[in-house]
Amino acid sequence: MTDLVRQGTVERKHYRGEIPEEHRASMDTRIRWLWNQRWGTVQKVYYESPDMLDRTAAITFIQAIMSKDLSSIELIFTRLEGGAMMDEEVLERAGLRV
Repeated sequence: MTDLVRQGTVERKHYRGEIPEEHRASMDTRIRWLWNQRWGTVQKVYYESPDMLDRTAAITFIQAIMSKDLSSIELIFTRLEGGAMMDEEVLERAGLRV
C-alpha cells in the first residue's frame, strides 16, 4: 500500500473549470479543446468559467448530448471538420471540372 492510502488520504484529480488561454483564440478552438475533454470538464466549464464564450461552447456540448439536439451536433461537427461539402464543391476547389 502506498503512503497516501495508509495515512487515510487519497490523491484526488479535479476537472478543469475553464478553457486554457491558448485555446481561446476562437469558438472553433474552444470546441476542439472541449471535444478532447471528459464530460465532467465540460460541465464544470459551463458552471464555473467566467468567460461567456467558454460557457457557450460548453452548453453546445451539453445540449448535443443531453437533449440529443441534432442542430447542436451538426454545429459541433461543422466546427471540428469545417463542414460538409458536396462532391461538386470539392472538385471545383481542386480545379477539376465535373
